Amino acid sequence: MVLTTYSKNIYMTEVLDGIKVLVTRPEQQAEALCESIQNLGGTAIRFPVIEITPCRNQQAAKTVLDNIPQYDIGIFISRNAVNWTVKLLAEKTSILDKLTLIAIGTATAKTLEQILSAEVITNSGANSEALLELEALSEKDVRGKKIIIFRGEGGREYLATTLRKRGATVDYVEVYRRDCPQYDKDVVAKLWSSNSPDVVIVTSNKGLENLFSLLNDEQRNILLGKQLLVMGERMLDFSNGFGFTRPPILAEESSDEGILSTIVKWAASK
Repeated sequence: MVLTTYSKNIYMTEVLDGIKVLVTRPEQQAEALCESIQNLGGTAIRFPVIEITPCRNQQAAKTVLDNIPQYDIGIFISRNAVNWTVKLLAEKTSILDKLTLIAIGTATAKTLEQILSAEVITNSGANSEALLELEALSEKDVRGKKIIIFRGEGGREYLATTLRKRGATVDYVEVYRRDCPQYDKDVVAKLWSSNSPDVVIVTSNKGLENLFSLLNDEQRNILLGKQLLVMGERMLDFSNGFGFTRPPILAEESSDEGILSTIVKWAASK
């Protein structure tokens, strides 16, 4: 989705004038948000802290994908899960047609809808806890059903564990992995100089851990004085343990629109 029109229709053009925003999303997912920030007069600084790469065992993933017709429900954890599943399926995306499709977050749902032209069940939440509130995942609706979860390597077990307690059979297919990118020390030092960002957007716990791992002690202290913007209550709780001097703020939604709206409101309150 292109956010330029949305931004110009909703906000005054220069509402983010003078605001520098660090966008740490993976490179493939950052561009639309960065363009929207710049369209509103802000400066978007691209600094991906997660690199999305192919899963280690693509053949194993393809074998699981070949067995999709035996499942009733497919849950996509992220946009990356959608995109890498489609890559692995190549010309066989029609194999997903008979699944009841469920996605975590509106951004994941929109990506799935756009690629497959299919109906997707979701809600405005950005985590497993919110997703489990869906009627489609209630005990009466999943008992006896076979569910496949599309995700990256590793990750939480809470969603699968809860669905199994509700009587479902649950399997994973891990279609990508999340690595920490490597940066030249001079690039990082320049970023955290006197011209460092005002707002730092981080969209996952792993991303926040990676960001801290990429900085030295002096740079981490600078970071801790900045305004952090996070996704979801779980990440808000996680970020509170890092020692930021300002309370982190919670995005209205994990979508580009929700993040942008939160930044605009924060800037207006300064």
